[in-house]
Amino acid sequence: MGYLRHYLSFYLPRLILSSFLICILSGIFLTIHYRPFGDVFRCVEEITTVIPYGFFFRRLHYITGQLFVILALIHIGDHFFRRTYRRYRFRDWLSLIASIYIAFAIIFMGFVLKGDKEGIFAGNIMLNIIKGIPLIGNSISGIFIREGEGFFWLPFLYHCFILPLFLIIFTRRHIHNWLPNRGFFLYVTLFLSTFAVFFKMPMDIPPDAVVPTVKGPWFFLGIQKCLTKIPPLFAGIGIPISFFVLISLISLSKGYLEWFIRYTILIFAIIYGIITILEYR
Repeated sequence: MGYLRHYLSFYLPRLILSSFLICILSGIFLTIHYRPFGDVFRCVEEITTVIPYGFFFRRLHYITGQLFVILALIHIGDHFFRRTYRRYRFRDWLSLIASIYIAFAIIFMGFVLKGDKEGIFAGNIMLNIIKGIPLIGNSISGIFIREGEGFFWLPFLYHCFILPLFLIIFTRRHIHNWLPNRGFFLYVTLFLSTFAVFFKMPMDIPPDAVVPTVKGPWFFLGIQKCLTKIPPLFAGIGIPISFFVLISLISLSKGYLEWFIRYTILIFAIIYGIITILEYR
């Protein structure tokens, strides 16, 4: 058990940063060829089938993005179960938790940028959730996504430039401490590149296709289900913010309060995980 903890503590952050770096490098290639206006779905299909090695870079970008988020969640879980969040200053712990949320936002925006039926569906859900915020919803919705011809423009800017920059700022201390050496990075790159050659991505659904169900990204499925049962404002904004506040404050809590927050987070995560798995099937 001690060896496993050492392995997680030493190699996991380096794997996370390696995935992030590969994701950025593969994303540069895709950004050059992506057009956020007009027929976006056709543009994505051209990148996948016409542009030389486009399919490879798209698969690699998808794999490393998903791997980055999953490994980051495991990293947070490791801190949670070992209670090592107690060693962090509140500011540093808050930055780490915020970086996870930013990573999810990046993946979500990338999902929208597919331009297929699922991407458009997810973008419209996000737009409606923001518009549902009392008093300011209609005013601030245009900061994140807009209807019409420019539907993909703002998600493009957030996914490719704004959110990655914020992610680097929030994780700069981790990047400085856990930046992988050249050999480790090359091994990870070689392995993931080989895997990308044989990996099959989820099929893109044409925007005009008729399908029985349309789903968002895997981590959004729990919220998507909640949106059908409870008010959108609570499901789409209240739940994520409440979880963020709880897991952020745990580094400041002690005694009974820490126990209460820990078990609240654990119960919430289990319930959300079960809902996600049931919806994913």
